[in-house]
This record gives sequence, structure tokens and C-alpha cells, in this order.
Amino acid sequence: MPGPATWPAAMGVQQGATVMLMADLMRLGWRARRAGGPFDAAGLLDAFRTAIGDAGTLLVPTYTFDLPDGASFDRRSTPPISGALGSAALAHPAFGRTPHPLHSFAVAGAGRAELMASREPGSFGPGSPFAFLHRQHGLLVTLDLPVNNALTFAHFVEEREGVRYRVRRTLSFRYTDLDGRTEQRTFTIEAKKPGHHMDFTPMETVLERGGALRRGIVDGTKWIVIDLAKAYPLIAADLRAGGPSSVHRFRWSWWLRDVLKAGLRTLGVRTAKERLAHAARTP
Repeated sequence: MPGPATWPAAMGVQQGATVMLMADLMRLGWRARRAGGPFDAAGLLDAFRTAIGDAGTLLVPTYTFDLPDGASFDRRSTPPISGALGSAALAHPAFGRTPHPLHSFAVAGAGRAELMASREPGSFGPGSPFAFLHRQHGLLVTLDLPVNNALTFAHFVEEREGVRYRVRRTLSFRYTDLDGRTEQRTFTIEAKKPGHHMDFTPMETVLERGGALRRGIVDGTKWIVIDLAKAYPLIAADLRAGGPSSVHRFRWSWWLRDVLKAGLRTLGVRTAKERLAHAARTP
């Protein structure tokens, strides 16, 4: 197996590009072991850093969007829930972590200083990494991941388009910055109203037909590259059109489920998924 050094070129990633990279490291690791060796996550990150050069920017999600109001967030050490690649990027000396406690990124390259210094309160606001990706005509690159597990950028489109099924929530966190200073800070997110559900699986075909998505296989790894500037109007058109083929759906059964879950949270009762996430964060 030649290894990830050759992968960016096979995907058409060029010097100066802004890239949001996501990968299923479990699948990549399994394939590498079958080929006779471990998978090197740092090597994958370095392959993309080399491909984009000094003028490019590489972003890897380090999301912690499951944090409830009142939780603690330490920018230096709170582990991401968005996959092992984010943890690998945070351990890499070339990367720094952007500030937002719900949707942070490990970032390296030309845009690092700007994104690290952002005071944007919103997950998807004008000063967010998602807005940066939009301005820079960024690429979303996924490795062994379907679009439905990777298209967080669509929430940025939702916010810009002012969809009716989201409402702004303000959350307060006990926030520790990179210098170890701790204070109470507030941030915002456009949260889904009860009963609303997103499924971006249909967008895979829409984006491919619209010329915004390319796909292929390299060394047995399935890759997808999405041009986010081309994807924006296609996602926005789908959100405006609605209907049974849309990425957005509503059901009263989902509304009841969401209302019940919210009520249980106010009583301090967590779902099994929330208990597991809490246990993972607790030393």
C-alpha cells in the first residue's frame, strides 16, 4: 500500500487550497493492518499540509457540540467527539484549536492565526471557520465517510438562508482558554426546533449532478471532494424547495420524542448516548 502521501494529488488537491478534512480512521486503520502495518494519522495530515503548501489552510473538525448549557470547556484539553482524526490533529504541533466550544477545528497553515483569534460567538456565524471555508472557496474532503456524516457546512447554509425550523439558543460555559484562564462565556447556536430532522444523504446525488462533488478510490479508500462554493447554492435551493426529497423533514412522532427528551434533561436524566459521552469526558 503506497500510503497517504500520494492521496491528495489523486484527489486533485492543489497548492493554496483551503481543505476541511474528515476521515474514518477505524476503516483506514483496519485496511492498513491488512496490508501489513499501522495507519499513520500524522502522516495523513502531513500529506495534505504538503499538498496545499504554505498558502493553504487545513481544517479538521474537533467538535464538542454535545456540551449542555452550563458545562465546562477547556480549549487545551476537552476531547472532540468528531472522530480520532481530530484528536490526532490536536496532538500535531502544526495545528491549533479554534475557540468555539461547540464547533471548533484543529487548523494549520495560512489561515491559522485568523481562525485562532476569532471572537465569533456563533457556531456558524460570519466569523466562524465555516464562513472562512465559504469565503476561501474551500474543499470538503472525506475518506471512507458518507456525505451525511460530514456535511456540517450545510448548517452554515441554513443559518445564512434563515430557515424557519431553527431558533437561536444562547449557552453559557465555564470556559478555559489557551493560557489557562477560566471565565464564564456565552456562545450561540441555531438549534433545531422539536420534531425536525436532517438527512443529507439525498444531497450526495444532487451535489454530484450539479458538479460540486467528485469521488474516487485510492489504495482501497473511498474519497469524496466537495467544492463548497459550488455546493452552497445547491444546498440552499434544496432547503427552499422542501418536500419529500428534501434534506429537511418533520414528524409529530419526532416532535414528541424531542419534547420528552428535553423534559428529562431538565430533571437531570440523560439518555444512554449522553451518559456515554459524559463518561468519556470524566477522568
